[in-house]
Amino acid sequence: MFSLKTLLSSLFILMFSLASITVHAQLDDPTRPPGYRLILPGGQKVAGKISFSLSSVRISATRRSAIVNDRSVEPGDTVNGAKVVAIYPSTVKLKKQGKVFTIRLVSSISKKMIKR
Repeated sequence: MFSLKTLLSSLFILMFSLASITVHAQLDDPTRPPGYRLILPGGQKVAGKISFSLSSVRISATRRSAIVNDRSVEPGDTVNGAKVVAIYPSTVKLKKQGKVFTIRLVSSISKKMIKR
């Protein structure tokens, strides 16, 4: 049969494997897209302050839209309790609880579009 040493070794390896899976799930991933939210086992979201991330802006002659927290919005829309006040080429103004604030595109994403 199995010796006590073999059984304890197997149990230790199993516990170590499960612990590493739990720790790995909590690490920050630098390749994660902007606005991604970590969901813990059981479907619970990570608690914390609601943050806003601006992924892209699209401005045409007839329409202005932006991607805020992975959602397409236009002026007048609401995202996470904040109303979209205005959309500019690299920023979006939001208003929440009477306070107006601006979110910006990440500088490496922001680029000047050339009109052709």
